[in-house]
Amino acid sequence: MTRRRKIQIASVVAAVVVALAGTTACGYWQAEQYRMDLEYGYRRAFNDLSDHVTGMGNALTKAVYANTPTQQHGITALLMKEASGAKASLGILPLEGDSMATVQKFVAQVEDFSSALSTKISAGGTLSDEDENTLFQLGQYAALLKSNLTQINQEFAQKEIPIGQTKSMLRNLELDEALPVFQDSLETTAADFKDYPTLIYDGPFSDHIAQRESLFLKGQAEIPQETAKQTAAEFFGLNADSLSLQNETAGHLPTYNFMAGKARISITKTGGYVATLLNERTVTQASLSLDGAKQKAKEFLSKNGMDSVTESYYVIYDNICTVQYAYAENDVTFYPDLIKVSVALDNGEIIEYNGAGYLMNHHDREKPSPTLTQQQAADRVSSRLNIEKSGLAVIPTPSLQERLCYEFLCTGVDGEQVLVYINASTGMEEQIFILIHDDSGTLVV
Repeated sequence: MTRRRKIQIASVVAAVVVALAGTTACGYWQAEQYRMDLEYGYRRAFNDLSDHVTGMGNALTKAVYANTPTQQHGITALLMKEASGAKASLGILPLEGDSMATVQKFVAQVEDFSSALSTKISAGGTLSDEDENTLFQLGQYAALLKSNLTQINQEFAQKEIPIGQTKSMLRNLELDEALPVFQDSLETTAADFKDYPTLIYDGPFSDHIAQRESLFLKGQAEIPQETAKQTAAEFFGLNADSLSLQNETAGHLPTYNFMAGKARISITKTGGYVATLLNERTVTQASLSLDGAKQKAKEFLSKNGMDSVTESYYVIYDNICTVQYAYAENDVTFYPDLIKVSVALDNGEIIEYNGAGYLMNHHDREKPSPTLTQQQAADRVSSRLNIEKSGLAVIPTPSLQERLCYEFLCTGVDGEQVLVYINASTGMEEQIFILIHDDSGTLVV
């Protein structure tokens, strides 16, 4: 064989090797991409399952205390939606055999039972004591499932274990401490449902902000930019020259937006009111107590002429305490007129203010005149609830209307706090909320 021929053969072999290497590398890359996509799908399905189970639990708790057909019908519709989503998420997860059959059965029966109740209510029927007891029992299992799913999610997140790979990892690696297998974790959850019974059956207000034209600013004159700048400076406690115009905002609440360092303040073009204030500085420690933060917020509102408010709820996050207030007059709380104030817990500085709810919804209202007495409204509250506190409140509706209601703060059978709103004219159960308290504040669901 000639030297030239040898070189030709070597070149062909080298080309084939390079091509095979490239094909192999591409194959490995594609396989890794497929694995990542699959893992992402599993993660999303698991998070969706957790969200839907949480929604099921909240709806089941509300369903136990709902006392009018309108409210009951809405809750059963929500239950069907959440159960259907949970069932779909379970179908995506890498589960084998019938290890999760009981949990899957639970989710399916919540969907079927809520559908049956919806049909019953639509036909003019009422929930029996047995129906309410079943809802209560389903709520207990939903709470258990939610707790277990949260624990599983934390364990996998802490150890950075892919849901779809734990089995292969265990087969191929020798580990001193065995990694949890995702299906095994859910099988442990399923074991908690071993006593789940077979069912016999025949289905807060801040989102209202900025959904319409401002009622408060209607008919007021537009102010020039320089006047807005002066208002912003006075609110900041700074010289106007230290502020610069960042931009202007259109929409339902047009504003001039000014900057002072990292702080941003928005002044309404109409009327010249402060809409929002935000200082995006990092708060690294908490020296101020909750009561101290609330006092700072109240002093800030009072300084700016906003005394007619009542505290609603609060939350503490990243060393910042945010307190929500609602306008109050003549012992009536007006929840559409919301104001939020955030206090830095290191030095008590007001680092965020949001008065958009108040500016959008506050207006001169006729003096509320309830048709029902407070006792008549209280009689519409579920007998499973103990009323602790009551009063009149105006709440917004999804159709941008307002309803005068009696607000009842109640305690449920498991000690949970429940807010019930009974229409002061019709006796209809307008809303039910569950208050969830923890170290960071109060969440309304």
